[in-house]
Amino acid sequence: MTNRMIERILGSVGVVMDFLFAILGAILIVVVNLGIGWFGDSINSVEWGFVSNILYIVNNLFWLPVLSCVVSFILGLIAVMKVKRNAKLAGGLFIASAAISSWLLFTGVAFQSILYLIAGIMCFIRKNEDEAGVRV
Repeated sequence: MTNRMIERILGSVGVVMDFLFAILGAILIVVVNLGIGWFGDSINSVEWGFVSNILYIVNNLFWLPVLSCVVSFILGLIAVMKVKRNAKLAGGLFIASAAISSWLLFTGVAFQSILYLIAGIMCFIRKNEDEAGVRV
C-alpha cells in the first residue's frame, strides 16, 4: 500500500474547513435568531416588518449550507480514514463531498470542494504498489 499522504492532507484541510464553516454557520443562525427577537420586542414592528421578514427568510435558508457542511464533513472524514486501505472508496467519498459542498464556491469563501475533488481524482489515478509493482 502507498502512503497517500497528499490525499490525506488535502482531505484533512477540507474536513477542517467544513467543520469551521458548520460551527460558524450555527453561531450565525443563533445570532440572527436573537436579532429577530430584538426587532420584535424593542422596535415598532410596523416600521421594521420588512427587515424582520427578510431576517426570517435568511434564517430559514441558512440551514441548508450548514447541513451541507455537516454532511460533507462526515463524508470527508470517512474518506480520510479510509484512504490508505481502500483508495477507490475514499476517492468516491471525496468526490461526493466535493459535489455536496461545490455550491459553496459561489460564495467566494469556501474552496474545500476543490481540495476534495483533487484528492478524489488522485485516489483514482495513483496506483497502489501492488498494482504498479513499484512504490509510488
